[in-house]
This record gives sequence, C-alpha cells and structure tokens, in this order.
Amino acid sequence: MLENIALIKEVHEHLPTLQAQEEAKEALKKIDLQNIAFYRLNQCSSYEIFCVCLIRALMTKEMNVIIVSPFHLIDNLRDIQTIVSTIERLEVKKNILILDTISNETHYKESSCNIVK
Repeated sequence: MLENIALIKEVHEHLPTLQAQEEAKEALKKIDLQNIAFYRLNQCSSYEIFCVCLIRALMTKEMNVIIVSPFHLIDNLRDIQTIVSTIERLEVKKNILILDTISNETHYKESSCNIVK
C-alpha cells in the first residue's frame, strides 16, 4: 500500500522514493492505518483500500477530488460520516465532492449530507 501511494509523488513530482514514502506513511498515520503500509491488496479490507485510493487522489496536484458511489466501494458502510471523519483527519486542503446515485438515498436520510430532490 505504501508503494502504491508513494508512486503518485515519485512519478508526477519526481520525488525521491524515500521522501514520497515518508509522505505516504504520514498520511496513513493520520488515519491510524500505518499498520497496512506493507500489506498487499488482498490483505486489506474494503475500507482500507478506499483510504489508500483517497490518499493517492490527495497526493496529486489536482484541487478537486470526486468520490463516486462510496457505498459501492466500501462493504458494510452504513454512514457517510465514516468517510467525512476520515477526510477531516487527513487535514485536506482540497475540494472534495462525494457523489452517490439516488438509489442510495436512504443511506443519507437524516445525515449531514442529504440528497435533495
């Protein structure tokens, strides 16, 4: 997972591998997932994989990050607040938009992210 995250900085910003991996470690540490740094994909839960994908997206120079259908990405996710709190702990200085289809409207009822018709 560490190499997967660091690769973004190595390729796009030409950062040395050790520096890129250090930034990746720091991001994983912020969300208490430093233990998966040396895991392979098949060793991670869907939430951990989602977090790695999110961190990778945040490592780019893009200011906008769009998360599409998070309930299809994470098994057993019952509350959007899990994703929101993860993003908050990463101390993101980017625009993040979470999109979901109307078929998942019930997941958002009574939460801070209501779907409005």
